[in-house]
Amino acid sequence: MNTNTKPQASTKGKLKFMIGATLGAFLFLMPIPTGGGAFNIPLGIVIDWGHNLLNYGESNTEDIRVWIAYFVVTFSFVGTIIAHLLKPKFIMNHDRLKEVLLASPLYVITRILAFMIITMVLFDFGPAAVIDRWDGGGLMVFDFITTLTTIFLVLTFAIPLLTDFGLMEFIGILIKKIVNKLFTLPGRASVDLVASWFGSSVVSVIITRDQHEKGFYTGREAAVICANFALVSVPFSLVVAGALGLETHFLLWYLVISIVCVILGILMPRIWPFKNLSNSYLEGVDKQIDEEVEEGNTRFNKALTLASARAEEVTAKDVITSGINSWINSFLDLFPIVITWGTIAVLINALTPIFEWISWPFGLMLEALNVPGGAAFAPATVIGFVDMYLPAVFLGSDIYFETRFILGALSIVQVIYLAETGALILKSKIPLGFGKLLSIFIMRTVIGLPLIVLLTWIITQLGLIG
Repeated sequence: MNTNTKPQASTKGKLKFMIGATLGAFLFLMPIPTGGGAFNIPLGIVIDWGHNLLNYGESNTEDIRVWIAYFVVTFSFVGTIIAHLLKPKFIMNHDRLKEVLLASPLYVITRILAFMIITMVLFDFGPAAVIDRWDGGGLMVFDFITTLTTIFLVLTFAIPLLTDFGLMEFIGILIKKIVNKLFTLPGRASVDLVASWFGSSVVSVIITRDQHEKGFYTGREAAVICANFALVSVPFSLVVAGALGLETHFLLWYLVISIVCVILGILMPRIWPFKNLSNSYLEGVDKQIDEEVEEGNTRFNKALTLASARAEEVTAKDVITSGINSWINSFLDLFPIVITWGTIAVLINALTPIFEWISWPFGLMLEALNVPGGAAFAPATVIGFVDMYLPAVFLGSDIYFETRFILGALSIVQVIYLAETGALILKSKIPLGFGKLLSIFIMRTVIGLPLIVLLTWIITQLGLIG
């Protein structure tokens, strides 16, 4: 065998790769100025446009996206009942429908509760505590479910442009050594990271889940990416900064976040629980990734060859099937989870002192680190486990500047948000259960908080903020 023979990409494969990957990179990764110093990716702009287009009326409950969510939740609820009681052929013979609708008892209960909650919200009856949290001051569940509706309507058929036309193979091989040495991940994971930073942490988890199920990531690799690199996007970070009154210091604030996330990204994959996770591919799924460069070949030629071969295999049918499966899995499965457990979490925060109790150790930590206000703002360190925006809602923009700067940065660094990325991870085949996600959230908080305080102190001493 001649090891010096360089595999060559076909012209057809090159063309499909260049067109598909260029379009995918533009839609997902190209930041475009949107005025006022802000920027967004093209798909983000489309999502915002769709968000506004589907929003009408003066009342939040008149939003058409809530009616879309209601239809989806109702279909999921009714379909689950039919699947369990009647087991019709159209469900039992469809692998994805069967997987989603023939659910475990916990998910059956989740869908029943989701149907009850969204029915009460839409038709305005039931406990005021629930209605007020959807159509009153809280709004977390409403905002997320309506945003999620728009995101999935736009993204499900666009994601294959980023994942299936060779872009991840091409970039992955070119920067494999750097990503592997720093983060113990294959090079293609860098595309997930960029998609998250400029697009959405939800998008990053969806991409990673898809790649894991197709044999491009091991269980450990998928877990590391989702729990360390599914970061809140820059555009949403701007929203959080605005809620905290940090707009004029955004670049320094986000620089602190980025430095801490890189440090945690290097450290966390090398300790428990990640180091103990199985580094194998899903059972029944062959390894699809190949980022090694053969002797006599160049890294660029290898990248172009594999990317073109990947693109050449993709058909329009594959893209449509992938999109439909993503719709089924995300809409029918994720929406009930977010509605039920998001509502429960918001009610617990609003009506009980539980978050104050469990944040007590972090209050001591804040006091020890001399964070202004200390224990009084400790709940902001743990409430983010429910949703990324809750710490900003809790803190507001009228408290100590340094406290807003530090705890606002921490809310982004924590990465794990149960009502969003957490729900996606828990429902996927990625080997991270609730206990591990909670442990990772606590570890990122305990390690990240002192780093944020230190960096804040340094830039304060330099006179850059204060």
